[in-house]
Amino acid sequence: MAAAGLARFDADGRLIWANAVFRASLGGCPGDRLDALLASLPLREDAAVVADRLRAGETVAFAVAPYKERGLLIPAEGEGGDLVLTFAGDGGAPQEDTGFFGLEDLLGDRAGEAERAIMQAIAVPLVVTRLSDGLVMAVNQPAGRLFGVPLDDVVGRSFAKAYYTEPAERERLLGALRDGVGGVDGFETRLCRPDGSDLWAMVSARRFRFRGEDAMLACISDISVRKRTEQALEAQWDQSRAVLNGLGQGVMAFDRGLRLVAWNGRAGELLGLEPEFLRYHTPYATIAGRVGEGLAFGPGSVCPDMLSELALSDLALPDQGLSAALGEPLPVRPAAAERLWECTRSDGQVVECLTRPLPDGGFVVTYTDVTERRNAEREIIASRELFELAIRAAREGVSQWDLRTGELWLSPYWWGMLGYGEDEMDNSVARWTELILPEDRELSMNMARDLVKGVTNECQFIQRFHHKSGAVVHMLTRAIRVLGPDGELFRLVGSHTDVSERVRAEERAHAAREEAERALRDLKEAQAHLIQSEKMAALGSLVAGVAHEINTPIGIALTGASLMAERTRVIRRDFEAGTLRRPDFADFLDMAGEAAHLMLLNIDRAAQLIQSFKQIAVDQASEERRVFDLRDYIDEVLRSLGVRIKRAAHGVEVDCPADLLIDGYPGALSQVLTNLVMNSIIHGYAPGQHGTLRVAARAVGGDEVELVYADDGRGIPSELHGKVFEPFFTTSRGTGGSGLGLNIVYNIATRRLRGRIALDSAPGRGAAFTLRFPRVAPAERAPA
Repeated sequence: MAAAGLARFDADGRLIWANAVFRASLGGCPGDRLDALLASLPLREDAAVVADRLRAGETVAFAVAPYKERGLLIPAEGEGGDLVLTFAGDGGAPQEDTGFFGLEDLLGDRAGEAERAIMQAIAVPLVVTRLSDGLVMAVNQPAGRLFGVPLDDVVGRSFAKAYYTEPAERERLLGALRDGVGGVDGFETRLCRPDGSDLWAMVSARRFRFRGEDAMLACISDISVRKRTEQALEAQWDQSRAVLNGLGQGVMAFDRGLRLVAWNGRAGELLGLEPEFLRYHTPYATIAGRVGEGLAFGPGSVCPDMLSELALSDLALPDQGLSAALGEPLPVRPAAAERLWECTRSDGQVVECLTRPLPDGGFVVTYTDVTERRNAEREIIASRELFELAIRAAREGVSQWDLRTGELWLSPYWWGMLGYGEDEMDNSVARWTELILPEDRELSMNMARDLVKGVTNECQFIQRFHHKSGAVVHMLTRAIRVLGPDGELFRLVGSHTDVSERVRAEERAHAAREEAERALRDLKEAQAHLIQSEKMAALGSLVAGVAHEINTPIGIALTGASLMAERTRVIRRDFEAGTLRRPDFADFLDMAGEAAHLMLLNIDRAAQLIQSFKQIAVDQASEERRVFDLRDYIDEVLRSLGVRIKRAAHGVEVDCPADLLIDGYPGALSQVLTNLVMNSIIHGYAPGQHGTLRVAARAVGGDEVELVYADDGRGIPSELHGKVFEPFFTTSRGTGGSGLGLNIVYNIATRRLRGRIALDSAPGRGAAFTLRFPRVAPAERAPA
């Protein structure tokens, strides 16, 4: 075994003296700093960190290139706080019968004396014991002082097992020596002195031949102070354990030697570690290896930058090196800045990891279960995507005006209503203003200004915009104020519906009303002509009857228009007062649609009635032919008459199979059904009497349809059955009857529908009209 190098450093870490072996191996002159000498060695750690470990009494191993072996720096405390370092190699292959330092061939009988002198010159406690039985073969003075025994009372007279608190500890040391191929470093154990006191020691041992026998050289460092400090810290940790275990986060703290010094149960749960696995001073690499082997994050889970950056401590066990599996939730050894990342367990649980460095070189890592937060974020993202899809699918445009940034956003559907594609969208206030018709811009800006100032919380009005094709689009705009968390207005949100068709329908209804009024004037002129012609004595009363028949649809149309005007005035009043509610506006829309439909139907009926009256003898009504569903069409006709039926307080029953298709003239059938219903309402019941109107239809054979209309009113006497279809026959001449209603029904049924109609009635049993006509109307006859 090579000779040992010795050096002494003062309390400031400056070299006082060194022997030739130390200087030859490590260099150095008096005054050189320990950090500078260590910086030249192939160490795994920073030189300053290694110097601190030596001052703390830890033995440090490193490679010594000249000797192709591993060297040891063994610290010992000298007088006045000085640091005494012993440098020794691991011994290489032992030489047979060379004595302690291989001096027998050189010194002969003086070899033993030289060995003792060298041992006593070494400031570190050294003990040589026989491997076979543990007999103490040599001891130096520092070892005698450490155990408090005279050297002569120990050498050759005592055995090593007497100095172990637990005899099995020596066997454990011998096993480590065998596993270490003749050398072991950093072996911690508990020893006892003859006076009964004990101490914690760190042992570095080498197997070699001593005086012809297999022996073990043990270098002993007293680490009792450090152990007591660690025990105090562990006791302090026990007191803090309850506090940490009360946290919802997992917490683990490591010292600068990468040893566990604090943790809580939540950390073990999130990392998938058994509670009994985590112990005070468990090495970081051991924990990382267990996490990597576990199921919580999957076997072999490795943080991408960990293998390249992690420098394992010298305290790591020999079989734990860079090959140890490192779990993704365990951080690399941090530098100066904190690090935040996330990892996902095998069960899908998301864990947020945060590591922060500590001033003494250690670090703290916390683990937080953020699964619910991430799921909520994913749901928010999914909801946002669903909202965007809903906006795209909805048949309404959406706008959003951010008042803080001035940004205006208009949905793709809004642009689509004006004929623009998504690639042509220009979401700017200037472009929006440009598209508004000039005469509507002031109204639009005033409405927006009222919303911003808080004059109203919501508004509704119709705006006119330029379509890309040059047409005008009418949009019903509904806008509301949106307040932020601070209660301040920050956004205006609006929805926009294309109501161009409705506006145009209203315009057509207005034009139809004017046309009906003109027709009425024409009819009155015709009545005057009939009177003047004096073709028959009763012509004056006939014309009055005709006027009444025309006035019925005109009156219904005027009633609908009056109702619509009144409801419009109420809606506008509520709108201007800011009290308009969505249900009220929805009711208004329903009423407006029904009234407009009713006006159109009755004005059309008036026009057809005028046409029928003019051509009552020869012409047939001009209507379009098409295929239609009979049940749906019956319902539509009755719906158009709903106001009059409700006013008369009659019930309606319809019995008609679905999907009964007719290829014919729906307008003609509508006129027949309307006249029959109005005949029942006007003539079929006594004043104040209420009943039920029934419509039944069915297919007869493969090519005919039978439609039966019946009421349960007062009925028609049998002597009048032959006259009811004659023109101008009525039993209510004095009350406004014209006598044309059933005559028109007869003419349409027999000529336009190419069918036949029959009456079945008796006083007190109501009246039933049975109409049969082809399912497919015959082709029109060519004019002669």
